[in-house]
Amino acid sequence: MYMINKFILGAFVFFSILTSCKKETPGYVENNLNFNASLSMDSVALGDTSSFLLSDNPDFISFYSGELGHQYIFKDRTILDGGSLKVKYETRIQNKPADSSLDVLISTDFNGMYDSANVASANWKLISNKFVFPDPSASLSVFYPSGVTSADFADLTDSVIPGQPFYYAYRYTNRTPSGIIWSIGKLGMYNVFPAEMAVPNATVIDSNQINSGSFAGVKMGDSLSRWSTSSTYLKCTNSSSAPIDAQYWYISRPLNPSAVAPDAPIVIKNITQNPLAVFKYKYNQPGVYKATFVASYSRLNFEKTVIKEVNVIVY
Repeated sequence: MYMINKFILGAFVFFSILTSCKKETPGYVENNLNFNASLSMDSVALGDTSSFLLSDNPDFISFYSGELGHQYIFKDRTILDGGSLKVKYETRIQNKPADSSLDVLISTDFNGMYDSANVASANWKLISNKFVFPDPSASLSVFYPSGVTSADFADLTDSVIPGQPFYYAYRYTNRTPSGIIWSIGKLGMYNVFPAEMAVPNATVIDSNQINSGSFAGVKMGDSLSRWSTSSTYLKCTNSSSAPIDAQYWYISRPLNPSAVAPDAPIVIKNITQNPLAVFKYKYNQPGVYKATFVASYSRLNFEKTVIKEVNVIVY
């Protein structure tokens, strides 16, 4: 009986200490969270600043303005059909061959095994005709755009299936026995949506991903060519003694033509900052916006999230 009473007494003391610690935690509220957000004025003129009045002292506050790319309702959206897949890059060639030795291809059934057998067994669609390559008179030291101008994109929408992953590849084929060097830079692939969908364009590939492990090289047969990367471009170097028609591929990770970036907030308060009573924000376009504040409390043995929405009229 003595041991049982001792155990009960110990449990009571532990619970009392735990409860005391919780109540002594600064800003701790058990069941009465007072965070709120409101506007000092229901509407503002374009160019003026919206002042949001905030109450209580959450540890973190994130703000979704309601503008394009910053809407709370789309914070978890990562897939969306209806866009157009656009791509552009630039190339430079040294020791030009008599005919084209670089091709661009897409596959929707490659299994992601980066070896010669699996690359050869996949179906690859040749899309080189969508791009412009340096002609025989091109300077050896200049990068040339893949379109007529550096602003021109090739449309690959008809070569992919919405929502289904695909692979994008460069293929070098040794057509003449010479030390050819191809360089590829400023690769950009984007999912572009029509204006009426009010969706920001999404990046599928950017130039930083050329050398970040997002592509893999695959040697076919006895190819003596090799791909290498620098901080700014991809380079394929061939040996003058390489077998004719030997190939070397550079293939992307699986890409989704319907991928979009989730809408993102800005963090306007963190746990180290003093209470935020007023938050000011300026909208750049007239319209009606649903601003959303996400307040998070993270205290000892206590976590809570409070979401407040405020309609903003900008005229």
